[in-house]
Amino acid sequence: MNNRFRFLLPLGAALLLGAALMLHFLPTGPQPTTPGGTPPSPSVSAASTSTAVSTPAAVRAQRPEPMKSEPQAVVSEGRGATVVPIGPGDVVPEPEVANPLPQQNEPIEPEKPQTAEWKHGKLVRITELMARDVERLEEERQAAEASGNKEEAKRLAVQLSRHRARLERLHEQKAALTGQASHEKVTQ
Repeated sequence: MNNRFRFLLPLGAALLLGAALMLHFLPTGPQPTTPGGTPPSPSVSAASTSTAVSTPAAVRAQRPEPMKSEPQAVVSEGRGATVVPIGPGDVVPEPEVANPLPQQNEPIEPEKPQTAEWKHGKLVRITELMARDVERLEEERQAAEASGNKEEAKRLAVQLSRHRARLERLHEQKAALTGQASHEKVTQ
């Protein structure tokens, strides 16, 4: 294919598309109106179509009733705002208040005391979660060793040793708080 055809084909398509858009969007001319101000109803001549439909004279004599239109919008002369008359069933919005009343918030509950019993309960939960992590890490390390992945097994072994050290400290803290929590229950 020649360079000339590569250029002319898209150019022709663009011109054709442009012409079609212009014909579609440009007005065709002034629309004739009847003395009443409404555009005339379209009529079909029998000569222009081969299958003309005859309409009864009674139907042709009837004029379509003008449709009830919405209330006319009135443009105020001052600032160009549109004012629409209130119709039946419309709800009028309340006017805005310049200084609205401050909103009453619900009172904030006081913070619960962090007693030894409360701390002990939290420590028990943390210890359970840490023990679960140690078990999971041990299984992952064994799986890594079985698959021959030495770097992963080494990484998991280091992480496992850190978790076990933290778990031992948690067990010590839990034992100390157990005594304080039981002493606290007795004094209450």
